[in-house]
Amino acid sequence: MDEVDVSIIYVNWNCSGEMLKSIASVRRLATGCTREIIVVDNLSPEDISGLEQPDIHLIRNPVNGGFGSGCNVGAKAAKGKYLLFLNPDTLLLNDVPGILFGFLEKHPDAGACGAMLRDSDGAINYNGGRRRLGLVNEILEHSSLCFKYPRVPFIGRPYYGNWDHRSTRQVQCLCGACMMFRREVFFAEGGFDERFFMYCEEMDLCRRTLLAGRKIFYVHSAELMHENRKSTMQYYGTFHRFVMQYLDSTRIHFLKHYGRVYTRVWRWCIGGIYFLKYVRHRRKEDLEKARWGMSFV
Repeated sequence: MDEVDVSIIYVNWNCSGEMLKSIASVRRLATGCTREIIVVDNLSPEDISGLEQPDIHLIRNPVNGGFGSGCNVGAKAAKGKYLLFLNPDTLLLNDVPGILFGFLEKHPDAGACGAMLRDSDGAINYNGGRRRLGLVNEILEHSSLCFKYPRVPFIGRPYYGNWDHRSTRQVQCLCGACMMFRREVFFAEGGFDERFFMYCEEMDLCRRTLLAGRKIFYVHSAELMHENRKSTMQYYGTFHRFVMQYLDSTRIHFLKHYGRVYTRVWRWCIGGIYFLKYVRHRRKEDLEKARWGMSFV
């Protein structure tokens, strides 16, 4: 195949049914650019024969190295000028690939962009464009303050809570459910860091992109529905295990970008937050997170 405008890359683990619905929305609505569809299966236990279709480039990965690793495999096989990473549990609401492609064509200083995310009830999910990981933002998030008081300027800062996400603007991070990168930017930054099995890999790549002098944009006119965590919950089973994986990925991120002292302070803060939650609610899950945060491992 000759070069196409956009390579749409999915990573599958046991969710081919959802993915086929997402791909159907791509076929129906992605009309503003030439495209290819690449699916990397990370050793799913399910039967994936339904993904063997003429317009799907199916790659059977012999190992499950995680989301970022699967994305890197797909990117290496891609022929697109731009790389669009989509989660299996997304449904396009309009021509997301064409809109994001058009935006990057008109903004050569942009290294990446993402779309507006909507929950299944139609509400805008502010995770589409958020601030980078940091100690203050983590405290506000794990304490739930930023969710309880999202409109308060300082408290709502992790997700730009005083911005309604109905306009296009520069952001520090995109959600990995939908992010388009210039091919040359993605490979210049080395792609996704495969030390992240799941979560925070997109924040790491966005941070590296910004440090390289490229801008990142949230494009409100591109819309898709994202059934948040539906695919990953199949893997982890419980919300608690999901949070533990997120915490460990955040630990890797902080060690990489801020060093051991910063990471240790962050873990103590997280441990303190969840210990207070345990004292209040007596949930054993909170106690496990508290012990993890206060440990020296």
